[in-house]
Amino acid sequence: MALKIKKFNKISWINIIEPEAEDFKYLTDNYKFHPLDIKDIRGEAQRSKIDVYAMYAFIILRFPVTYKDSHLLGSHELDIFLGKDYVITIQKKKLKLLNQYFYRVVNNKKLQHEIFQGKAAHVLYHILDHLYSSSFVIIDWLAKEINQIEEKVYQEDTRQSVKDLGQARRNILFYRSIIDPQRFVIKSLVNLKKDYLSGDLANYFDDISDYIERIYSNLSNEKDLIDGLHETNESLTSYRLNRVMKILTIFSVSMLPLTLFTGLYGMNVQSLPLIHNENLVWWIFGGLMVVIVGIFVWLKWKDII
Repeated sequence: MALKIKKFNKISWINIIEPEAEDFKYLTDNYKFHPLDIKDIRGEAQRSKIDVYAMYAFIILRFPVTYKDSHLLGSHELDIFLGKDYVITIQKKKLKLLNQYFYRVVNNKKLQHEIFQGKAAHVLYHILDHLYSSSFVIIDWLAKEINQIEEKVYQEDTRQSVKDLGQARRNILFYRSIIDPQRFVIKSLVNLKKDYLSGDLANYFDDISDYIERIYSNLSNEKDLIDGLHETNESLTSYRLNRVMKILTIFSVSMLPLTLFTGLYGMNVQSLPLIHNENLVWWIFGGLMVVIVGIFVWLKWKDII
């Protein structure tokens, strides 16, 4: 049974990690939760949402996680039941930050006095405050990744830049997709007028709402940076391609006289000028050299090369 309970000042924080059948039985035996909420925590991953009832609120939030040996972001779901004297956090997959905070609270009497006061919603505020403030580490990590990509773009490492740009863009859009619905969830908590959540607690959750707006704003700025770097990389790639094409075109044009004379004097025709002159090849090469040099001089004069 992956269930841990901390009680203090008549308030309980129940933390469940990767729930099993026994955990679901504990919830149904001890609390009168709506069957659809139990179904949600039993089922597949859900989008962030809030369901409000007379005696409790059911909240689903998603938090970003990084995986070892991977530069791609993932997310873990956190299901929350909030009542007047209890907070139940259910981790479908282990959230390291939350578990660290739980054991820190368990082992710190001063922290218990600080967060277990008034209503259980005050405990929830501290939980969310810790999780969202810690999320800025990932924002900083994304910003660092963007700086490294910028260096690669201007060093003209095209192949790696394209891969890294796509990866960073995916991470930012993914993070923004999980944080966006949470703006509505937290604002609902701010405006919620229930016995288990009222009074000055609205100001606390308004602080959480500010965290989310800052995260969303940073992600939007980073997306703009990635889009700008993508356009810059495309422009540099196009410039390099145009430069190569220009060089190839110049050589093709300069070789046209040689191609023309080779075609003419390669024919089995006895009436061509100087056809019987043994020194003809040197006259041709000399004339072609003058023409080719003339073409390059003209292109240089026109500032084409």
